[in-house]
Amino acid sequence: MPPVYFVQHLAGHDERLLGMDTGRIDLAHPAVCRILADLQPLDRIDLRACRFDCQASLAQALHRRIRDAEDAAQGWRMFDEHGVLRCKRFPGDAQVIVPHGLPRDDEWLRLLMVTAAEASG
Repeated sequence: MPPVYFVQHLAGHDERLLGMDTGRIDLAHPAVCRILADLQPLDRIDLRACRFDCQASLAQALHRRIRDAEDAAQGWRMFDEHGVLRCKRFPGDAQVIVPHGLPRDDEWLRLLMVTAAEASG
């Protein structure tokens, strides 16, 4: 199962980038560099790797991260293993935005995104 990357916008330029996977996370991977290129300034980013024992626990953690960000009125973005933005939501958005459509090959990610979109309205 490929990793996903979750960015939570904390305040101002403070952001948290979490690499989430059931295997080892390489924070030097080109996907991480691609995501970091859009997050400036770099010294305001909390960069972490999170490893999960199974796909279900990873999906549950993503749901929790999304809920926590929305409860705190903070924006969030989720990227796939290539650093491509898959979905996002900011406090002013009426619903989850899926700029590149739902992925066809990762059924669990598709389900997560559909669930997040339904929960937002």
